[in-house]
Amino acid sequence: MRITRPAEDMRIPLDDIDLADTDLYIKGDAHLVWQTLRAERPVFHQVLESGIGFWAVTRREDVYRVLSDYETFSSEGGTALAMIDAPDPAAGLMMQSTDPPQHRKFREQFSKPFSPRAVPGYSDFVQSFIKQSLEPARDGEVWDVASTFVRLPMAVCAMLMGLPDEDIDPLLKLAYASLAPDDPRYSTRGAAKPTASSAHYEIMGYFGKCIAHRRKNRSDDLISFLMSIDIAGRRMTDQELLSNCLSLLLGAVVTTSHVINATIIALTEQHGGEGYWPDAMPTPAAVEEALRWASPVTHFMRRARHDTEIAGQKIAAGEAVTAWIASANRDERAFDRPYELDFERTPNRHIAFGTGPHTCLGSHLARLMLRNSFTELCAAIESFELAEKPVHLASNEIAGVVSLPLRTKFR
Repeated sequence: MRITRPAEDMRIPLDDIDLADTDLYIKGDAHLVWQTLRAERPVFHQVLESGIGFWAVTRREDVYRVLSDYETFSSEGGTALAMIDAPDPAAGLMMQSTDPPQHRKFREQFSKPFSPRAVPGYSDFVQSFIKQSLEPARDGEVWDVASTFVRLPMAVCAMLMGLPDEDIDPLLKLAYASLAPDDPRYSTRGAAKPTASSAHYEIMGYFGKCIAHRRKNRSDDLISFLMSIDIAGRRMTDQELLSNCLSLLLGAVVTTSHVINATIIALTEQHGGEGYWPDAMPTPAAVEEALRWASPVTHFMRRARHDTEIAGQKIAAGEAVTAWIASANRDERAFDRPYELDFERTPNRHIAFGTGPHTCLGSHLARLMLRNSFTELCAAIESFELAEKPVHLASNEIAGVVSLPLRTKFR
């Protein structure tokens, strides 16, 4: 997604707004749209070409409420705009698509490998990957940082799940086909099945084979762990295992690499075309600001359980409500100078990982990957500039960059 800095008084006509249109995020100005909505229509209703409508909330206070108040806004009716026109087949099976108290039962068990206590044990693997990833840039040629770092979270996921290295790139392609089917790099329009659905089935078929293999050959990997845990006194069904393996895989691709890309682009713009890292960068604070700045997941969707109101606007039971995280993280009411990347920003109450019961399970791991990445990039690279314009992912859900060619000067 293009990250822009619209002037404070800039607005766009409400009739011109189409939040579902993927072109908005690669050719248009999504930040201008969100700024307009925060100012003029913080609870905005839009009707798609199919006739299906949804609500969009864009202020931080309202986004926080929708994501936190599971008793009013359910996750079991689809969690993104792409799922607005059909029931979610994973509802009640996948942790992401389940409300408390069932969600809590899943999360209590799933969180162990992603806890603050467990995550530091993955640091050596992450650091090794980053160091190897920097090597191609040392020869002085143009280095596509986006195509390099896009593999990092998937490689970590594969390590945790005990998947072979040769499967990383095919799984990565399937994951993006599932999450960004409108992107020409992953779309197969005209195929017998929609790309997203066929990619989902292919990933689940892959994990079906993994699970069958683990039944005969248990190990200490994440898949074996999921097969061993108790959810309210029982083992998960095969369908629950498949759904949650899919969810963990998809969750791995949408945060870390795009935060790095967005930060590098911002630093080049901030310094007139030649980017550089601060001499003494406060890494933990920089990671939080980079997460706010990039907001790699643009929105989550919920369904109203009963008639309710948001900021005085009536919402009927069953209606879809989209909570725009990327807008909440630029809300002028919550952040001073929201369109400025400030590595020393404090306090920083961003909600890049969502909030409430569904706060991202992998947030501690994502922060570890970002800390290590920023530390290694700062230590190795003195300055960088864009060799070509970035290519952005065609998606209304992921603020992604698929190509970011850099010329780099090493220390």
